[in-house]
Amino acid sequence: MNIDMPQTGASAVDAKNRAAACIFICMGLIVFGSVPIVSSSLPAPTLSFFETSPGWQMMGRLFLGLVVAGAIVLTASLDTDRGPQKLARYGGFILVAALLTDIHYHTVDVVHLHWQTDQYDRVLLHTDQAPDQYRFLPQGILWWMILGNGDFIFSYLLYRFFFTLLVCKFAYDLARHFLTSSQAFIVVLLYALFYPLSTRYYSGNLLDPMTHAAILAALICCRRQQAGVALAVFVLGMFIKETMFLIFPCYYLMNLDTFRLRDPRRLGQLALFGAVGILVFFACRIPFHFHYDFQSLNRTSGLMVYSNLGIPGAWIDSAVPVYQRILHPILFLFMWLPLIVWKRKWLPRPLFWTAIYLAASFYAINLCFGWNYESRNFIPPLIFLLICTLIILTRLTEAEPPGKSQPPS
Repeated sequence: MNIDMPQTGASAVDAKNRAAACIFICMGLIVFGSVPIVSSSLPAPTLSFFETSPGWQMMGRLFLGLVVAGAIVLTASLDTDRGPQKLARYGGFILVAALLTDIHYHTVDVVHLHWQTDQYDRVLLHTDQAPDQYRFLPQGILWWMILGNGDFIFSYLLYRFFFTLLVCKFAYDLARHFLTSSQAFIVVLLYALFYPLSTRYYSGNLLDPMTHAAILAALICCRRQQAGVALAVFVLGMFIKETMFLIFPCYYLMNLDTFRLRDPRRLGQLALFGAVGILVFFACRIPFHFHYDFQSLNRTSGLMVYSNLGIPGAWIDSAVPVYQRILHPILFLFMWLPLIVWKRKWLPRPLFWTAIYLAASFYAINLCFGWNYESRNFIPPLIFLLICTLIILTRLTEAEPPGKSQPPS
């Protein structure tokens, strides 16, 4: 099944306006998120005022809630779909995002709230360690949200809710290129099903919902061949987390059915993506005493391969069972691959090769520089693998049983 087609109901002018709006939003988030960090702003400059003015604090919370509601409306307005189905779909996104935010709060935030506030303070004060100090954009965005009410928890929950909603929306939009509307929403529900396990072994980093949303949005732009918007989203993602660098080859992989192998224009676009990614990578690090070693790169003395594989003699986090290092990559990545490889001819070439690339690259990076039980890092490739699996399962259910004649048309 392949329903990848241009969306109807919008003129070329409307499409250009939406693209310009997306680029403007990406650049605005970069600027606003960077200002508090570059200016070395205090983590909560209005805290004392709002602690002594509860009435103003309530008004600030209400205002922030209206801003987030307006951002959701703006997001929906950039969606070309119309009609009651669109309203129902966004209502579903809101419910799923609210549920996942609530689950995250009760399973992660209440346990690690001190760590979260401490990391937020350290990033604003330029005292955090690598690599968290270089991934400052989420803290910069949250700073503006806290500024108007002085309430860290309230602002943080709205931040997580909104960007989790964007993950749901972009997962749906990506799936919609290859699946029907109802099947695409199943992808969102499956993402929600895996969510609690993906956050089981971490302390509640601000990065995840924002970087996952940026990666999925970039993949959508790659598939639509929107080079300018894809580059803007790519730059935004690099300001959030350097894992975004893995996405630039997808601009070619997602269009294998239309791009020529040695097209100078496409190769030039890929080179531009790579060069800009490297430039932003160092721009986010050099001001914060980057020393070009493992310690500055990821706060480790070497690669994490032995520790992730549980090889005797390697450093092991005793709080997490060793088998979790094997179980999480299997559940989030590897258990989907046999079916996808077996039925690869049922998939569009761009989808198959992008899925293989994302699974391999995200696992390799996590194996070398992270912990494999922190499967939150596998969410973007998981969503891609779920799309492939649903396409294959749909084809399997539609296949005619052996020996059965074709019904008359």
